[in-house]
Amino acid sequence: MAPPDRLTPIYSVHTEDPAKTAAIDEFVIQLAERIDHLQDAESEGDMDRLVELAESLTRDAENVGYADFIRVAQTALDAARDGKVDEAHEALVKLTDLSHRIRLGHRGSL
Repeated sequence: MAPPDRLTPIYSVHTEDPAKTAAIDEFVIQLAERIDHLQDAESEGDMDRLVELAESLTRDAENVGYADFIRVAQTALDAARDGKVDEAHEALVKLTDLSHRIRLGHRGSL
């Protein structure tokens, strides 16, 4: 039986690229805190801050190659830009799950 999706590790498409190792490590190590900041901005209703944080996170995820994460981060960004609070919240819930799965796939980051 396959593990539930929430337990399936996610790996960067650049996992085998030594030139990306440091960037991937830094991204994953900082990921939980960055998700916390997104959640704080959302809970405070600060959509401008949420846009700023989501833009940065999306850009960094693109650099280190987490495709599913990028897609959901972009959804959060678009929702925040459009003032769609419920959609932004749903995307943040998904990002929280994806960040956990990314950390599962990264050596020593849990």
